[in-house]
Amino acid sequence: MTEDEPIEEPADDDEPIEEPADDDEPIELTPEQLERLHKSMERLRRSMAPKIDFNLGNVTGLSQIIADATRVSRVAAEAMKPFLAAQDAWTRQFKIIDSDFFKTHAASQVQFAKLSADLTKNVDFGLSKTVAKITQQYAAQQATWLKTLGPTLARLKASFYPPNLRDIEDLHFEDVEKVVMANGIALYGVPRTSVAEALIRAESAAKCREILGRRWKAISADCRTAVTACESEAVAPYVPFATAALDALDAGHKAAAQALVGSLLDSLVSTYFGKARYRFTPNRRTTTPAAYEEFNFREFVAFAPIWQAWQQYHLDENDPIPSTFSRNATAHSVSGRQFNRRNAVQGVLLACSLIYFLDEQAVARAA
Repeated sequence: MTEDEPIEEPADDDEPIEEPADDDEPIELTPEQLERLHKSMERLRRSMAPKIDFNLGNVTGLSQIIADATRVSRVAAEAMKPFLAAQDAWTRQFKIIDSDFFKTHAASQVQFAKLSADLTKNVDFGLSKTVAKITQQYAAQQATWLKTLGPTLARLKASFYPPNLRDIEDLHFEDVEKVVMANGIALYGVPRTSVAEALIRAESAAKCREILGRRWKAISADCRTAVTACESEAVAPYVPFATAALDALDAGHKAAAQALVGSLLDSLVSTYFGKARYRFTPNRRTTTPAAYEEFNFREFVAFAPIWQAWQQYHLDENDPIPSTFSRNATAHSVSGRQFNRRNAVQGVLLACSLIYFLDEQAVARAA
């Protein structure tokens, strides 16, 4: 079945799913059993709950993807009604099928594929054999619609994540947010998946910086590949300066690379945001990154590292020189504490990631 084929609703003359055998004993649930069931289902619900409550913005094709997923969930809900009718108490507790369950990128295809196994293996219901039979029948019913839903979920994940992040398993928004917002390290489009995953899995900011230092050649190569492939007029003025900074970095002139990329970043941010840049960069009036909540998911991943790169630094107030990449310290202080390979790599990575994102936007608008 292709993703363009409609998902058929059950026909009126479909044969009903068999009810539990008449000789099964009625399910009488004690208060203790009800409480155990409630706790078991709550554990399962938490294991599948969305990891993000975020302004996703207008993602191309998202409305159709959600419609497809919701339609599949409706078919599955109809199919399981005979099972749930067997026991009213079970019906009240069993609330997995819900359209909101599909309205998040965080529920990946792998998580859906594990759903049936979770129902039959990981939930300790502690009830009668009839409930166990109902559960097994329900799990079998999932096999068909989970296969149908697979391509839709793959499209959904692809619509949110940039290409270099799509193949990272069990990736949640907070994993990405930690790197791009808290650590100020770019992840949009670059670096390659293996390096991006290493940064995401790193235990601390210090470990992330170790990766920048150890994998700098791979990061530089990925940045060069990304920016030289950009062809839109929107980023054409910036590509030569990005490649010049990469040339300096590859030749061992890390201070020159960092100085150039500091100016490049200032130009990119000022041109894109204009006077609104003060809402997205720390200053005496802007003390929190609240304005970033306006971005959709992709915009957030692309722009979030700016917040750390523009942290306040006032030379005339004797502020300590930052040890991580700082656009302001790069512009106003010459020091080995600020000018080093790791910071040059961090700055180049951010500049090339922004160019990649802006080129992608320009291409999408022209299409």
